[in-house]
Order: sequence, then C-alpha cells, then structure tokens
Amino acid sequence: MRLSVIIPVYNGAGFLRRSLAALARSTYRDYELLVADDGSTDDSAAVARAAGARVLPLAGPGGPARARNHAARAASGEVLFFVDADVCVHPDTLARVA
Repeated sequence: MRLSVIIPVYNGAGFLRRSLAALARSTYRDYELLVADDGSTDDSAAVARAAGARVLPLAGPGGPARARNHAARAASGEVLFFVDADVCVHPDTLARVA
C-alpha cells in the first residue's frame, strides 16, 4: 500500500530537518513525501528538496490546515499520513500505518 506523507511547514527548517531525517530511517519505503511550504521565508523548501521531498509552495502564511489540504489534493497515495514539521516518527511508524 502506497502512503502519502504530508508535512505542512512555515519557517520550520530546523525542526523539519530532524523530522525528515527520522522519516529517512523508516523501515517502510513505499511512500511519497510531500512538503507543503506555507510561504516560508527561511530555507524550509530547500531542506525539504534536499531530503527528496516534493515541495508544494503556497503564498502564505495561510495556516497548517490550508497547507495540508493543498498537499492532499496533490497526493497519489492510497493513504494520507499527516505529520507536523516538528514531529520525528519512529522507524516502524509508517509500516504500522500501512
């Protein structure tokens, strides 16, 4: 089952870096990674791209709900899994969700 991992972010490059590193250690590999950048003025988008995420920019800020919905419309996974930019998942989290 393919997952779409969706992360909304606004000026959270420091947190996002750790969150994406945790996702990279996932034991489950069949997922797409979408980062909805809600008009950040820091390097959040660059951090996401460097981690292999598809960055979906928004003129913002408009809030995390708008960013999540924007990414959900672009997602191709059977299951949408939303993670905030300051959350580090355990290596087995995605496998448990799938």
